[in-house]
Amino acid sequence: MVKFVLIIFLFTGINISSSGISAKNDSTIGFFPGKRLFPALFIDPLECQINGGSYFLSRTGGKLSLYSLVNLGFNKPILAKYGKVISWEVNFGAADFSQFELNQKGDGTYLAGFLNNDFKISGDFSLKKNNHILRFRVFHLSSHLGDDYILRNNIILPNDKSKNYEQADLTYLRLMEDNYWYAGLGEIYTKYVFRKRLSFQGGGLLNFGKSKPVNLFTTLNVKLLAENIFDPDIRTAFGVSFNRECESMIRIWMEYYTGQLPYSTLKYGRVNWLGLAMWINLI
Repeated sequence: MVKFVLIIFLFTGINISSSGISAKNDSTIGFFPGKRLFPALFIDPLECQINGGSYFLSRTGGKLSLYSLVNLGFNKPILAKYGKVISWEVNFGAADFSQFELNQKGDGTYLAGFLNNDFKISGDFSLKKNNHILRFRVFHLSSHLGDDYILRNNIILPNDKSKNYEQADLTYLRLMEDNYWYAGLGEIYTKYVFRKRLSFQGGGLLNFGKSKPVNLFTTLNVKLLAENIFDPDIRTAFGVSFNRECESMIRIWMEYYTGQLPYSTLKYGRVNWLGLAMWINLI
């Protein structure tokens, strides 16, 4: 079934590009271009980017903590061709996702600690015709418990490699002036992995007054993972964007998330968080 759907997505991509393939060659191939065809899905928790946030997190059972994220990464085109009809690019990305938590102990004192690191390496190919973009991506994701968590919980097997995985996914994105929406599906292709393989995601971005140096925006990301019995993981935000030449350089937002932890192999059950985050376009 998954292979059948992937074939449909690929056929759609071929159909999008078919009229442009025979067009006159109107561009040249360039290395390390300055801008991406496929915009950064910055609200996706696993996007390779620079951002961070602090949140009030509640777990199943009502336990409340202060949860913080520091994500350091990049996803940049290394090869691209921009034409009048068809454009394409090849991107490479890498990121380190670090998580920290501040808990209140039984005696009323507070204990902060380094929970976990996730590491991601990805490569993708994007094909654009008019306002339609199709992206095929493969990535590796590994998870490593933090020293504080290991020592405080007497963990014997700190890094269970059976939880690491590789995934291929296909995403369609529709541009609408300064806004977009997207939908896609993916499947884990690692041969020996102890997690269910199929996933879907979708979402979008709506800007208010993007042509201004400062504008408001709202955004949404929804993931449906077979690993989580397809219970939706929802992340939504409302914030402000600081722009230079119509390109967003800094975003600050208030966000709400409900779902399973998007990072690490820790089992917190279903969580909810609310807090502030920042994204920076440096690389």
